[in-house]
Amino acid sequence: MKSIRYTFILVQLALMLLVSSTVMAQDSKVPGGDQKVPLGAEVRNGKLVFESADGDFRWWFDSRIQFDGAIYFENKNAMSNGFHFRRLTFAMKTLLYRDWEAEVDIEFAEAVDTKSQTELRDAWIKYNVPNINLSFQVGNFKEPFGMERLNSSRLLTFLERSSISSALPMGRRVGISARYWSDWYQLTGAIMGHETGTRIDKGQRDETMSTNLRASVAPINEFGHNLHVGLAGSYKIPDVTSELRANTIEISARTESYVFNPKFLHTGDIPEVNYYNRYGTELMYINGPLYLQTEVMGTTVKRFKNLPTVNLRGGYLMAAYMLTGESRYYYVDEGEIGPIEKPKRSWGALEIAARYTVTNLNDLKAGVKGGHANQYMVGVNYYPNTNIKFQLNYSFVNLDQFATRKGNLIGDDDHSFVQIRFQASL
Repeated sequence: MKSIRYTFILVQLALMLLVSSTVMAQDSKVPGGDQKVPLGAEVRNGKLVFESADGDFRWWFDSRIQFDGAIYFENKNAMSNGFHFRRLTFAMKTLLYRDWEAEVDIEFAEAVDTKSQTELRDAWIKYNVPNINLSFQVGNFKEPFGMERLNSSRLLTFLERSSISSALPMGRRVGISARYWSDWYQLTGAIMGHETGTRIDKGQRDETMSTNLRASVAPINEFGHNLHVGLAGSYKIPDVTSELRANTIEISARTESYVFNPKFLHTGDIPEVNYYNRYGTELMYINGPLYLQTEVMGTTVKRFKNLPTVNLRGGYLMAAYMLTGESRYYYVDEGEIGPIEKPKRSWGALEIAARYTVTNLNDLKAGVKGGHANQYMVGVNYYPNTNIKFQLNYSFVNLDQFATRKGNLIGDDDHSFVQIRFQASL
């Protein structure tokens, strides 16, 4: 009996080896015919790039390590000091047959709540119409709303975006967009769906969508001297999720720090929402080492059953100055800020910055008490080279009595903190 059992096990192992060897043989083959294009390799602006001589094909990596720490000078609520990996990303970007682009970007950072540590970031396909400044994009990417929110996390002047930029812009979602641009303006329209990683109700209810439109002009557009003016708007129907009841939304934001996770600013459930509009204005100016940026944005929430309309709003004003004289790049075709130029000194580049943010998630007439925050932040950034950045921030937060994280924290908790980031862009 044992010999039969052993024989059966050996037959199973043999079959497994045969199947695995077949699969490995199939996977080891590059699909298609005998098409071959030689690629050259170089480090370009700190990124490893593989490109064909005719420019039709290009692959490059854009990965990121952000290791953060924070100390909180507490007042009424205990807050968690410590360190964590804010972002650990791996992205591959490609240009295919000159007119097609694609990107896959995965996040592996530490989870500070119940969400998975692995998160899909950018995953999209883009077609650039030949000889026309027009592109079409489909997949998972940032909605065209909020200049600061659209800016890459590796280029942020402070560790975190302003609270209002975290509360109202929705970031990455599945969708489709079109963009047209010239040397002095761009126009982007998009239809966006759900956020990946959320529990979307795929039962008998249709997924809801939002429409987005963002336009920007750059009447001054040369390296080291830029002026940007932008407008954005969105019409949105509440998401169909299993976390919230039908026609219900909630809006929340951290106070520009991520080591301590709870969100002081939180509206709680806003029920019976028919739709809500969001609007935003953008102004940015670069003059050599000086960089100024401000945004004002808000939302108007329309509800059923004659419930009062909810109005929430906020804005920020930011100024930065490169003490070592470098300037920033600006991309008019996207209406976005780029990195600083290569440090002019052998030891690197040094920057100082300040920001003031107002975030008002209160509408007392409508019964919404999400909290109001006035926040002041100053920072110092050191760039040893184009790949490495060290950041140090100090912030003071003034909160009202309604900033309680839906009643789970003590309100009117004014406090301050120091936070630091070690960043490598690979």
